[in-house]
Amino acid sequence: MEIAGEVGYRMEAVTFAKSAGPDIILLTAEEPASRALETAEALTNILPATPIIICSSNNSPEAVRRALVLGARDYLLKPLQAGQLLEAVKTVMAQDKQRQMRREGQLPETEVRGMVITVTGGKGGIGKSVTSVNLSLALRRETGRSVAMVDADTHFGDVATLMDLTDRNKNLGTLLPVLEQVERHNVHEFLTPHSSGVRVLITPTDREVWENCSPDSLKRIISLLALTHDFVVVDTSGSFDKLVRACIEVSTLTLMVTTGEVYSVRDTAAAVRRLAAWGVGPERFKVLLNRTTPRDGIRREDLKAAINHDIFWEIPYDRKVPNSVQLGQPVLLEANRSKAALSYTLLAHSIGGKQRAAERRRGVPVLGGLLQWRRPQANKLLSGASVKS
Repeated sequence: MEIAGEVGYRMEAVTFAKSAGPDIILLTAEEPASRALETAEALTNILPATPIIICSSNNSPEAVRRALVLGARDYLLKPLQAGQLLEAVKTVMAQDKQRQMRREGQLPETEVRGMVITVTGGKGGIGKSVTSVNLSLALRRETGRSVAMVDADTHFGDVATLMDLTDRNKNLGTLLPVLEQVERHNVHEFLTPHSSGVRVLITPTDREVWENCSPDSLKRIISLLALTHDFVVVDTSGSFDKLVRACIEVSTLTLMVTTGEVYSVRDTAAAVRRLAAWGVGPERFKVLLNRTTPRDGIRREDLKAAINHDIFWEIPYDRKVPNSVQLGQPVLLEANRSKAALSYTLLAHSIGGKQRAAERRRGVPVLGGLLQWRRPQANKLLSGASVKS
């Protein structure tokens, strides 16, 4: 970089900038601030594509706001450090280059949508639906963001039962016939709200509805929900059919649930190979070990070797889970201090990457807050789980 020139305010700055054509303008704004702000406005009018960085000793919010309104890209406080100024210049120039490339069509359009998490597995009866429900509730509670659930289990569809949703008039069966007319502004009309704030697209009781549902239709439904929700959790059946594949293809992340039983491990190994054949990279799916019996003693190392894939997470055995299923109350609500509830909470932190709003307002780290109660149990869980962000 080289200095094109150093000049005063107002007309002197405008005429020089127009003739020199700089890539970036550094503007000092001290009292009286009006001359600097008038200069910034004039420079923006004459060189609208040239970014401006304002440097000032005035740190009042109003001064910063006025500078940004008049077109400044950054606002640096004095005394300036050389590294700070250099970093600001590089950042603004990089952003300006990206804007120019996007205007010229050299960059692809950025996809803006929520995170889609598909929960699947190689067979039924391994806790997929329990995981989907509790993960959805944990994401809602821990991040404070909007969460939608899609019950795409074409065989059983237990989500409504697990969440004690008695009103099932709105479901995928009422959505499919009018899907062509549904857009992001009215898709919520087909969702059933849960007391937690999670919205659920219930599976139809008539299995013929699924027979008439194409993979493209299911993809469009999930995509519509991702345009209006921060998280979309999709619960699937235990067979890797074309509809499950559609869910995985439209997902940001796929959680593959398995237990320690020999049949589940065998089917999970086959499912991992199937995902590789479908072109789903290992970074897009994670394996979750759900311990469903107290004597499930399979070691993580042995499971990893058997399926040829890392184990991302482990849900410990918790006798309160079957009780919560019988009551139609997710363990996260029925027994929110149980081992399983804690594990689902930490899983939501790992995936959602956010702290609870209430804890965040108090400035308390959520992980620390969780570990304050029954610390030995929590530490044991953490030592047995691979926590990744």
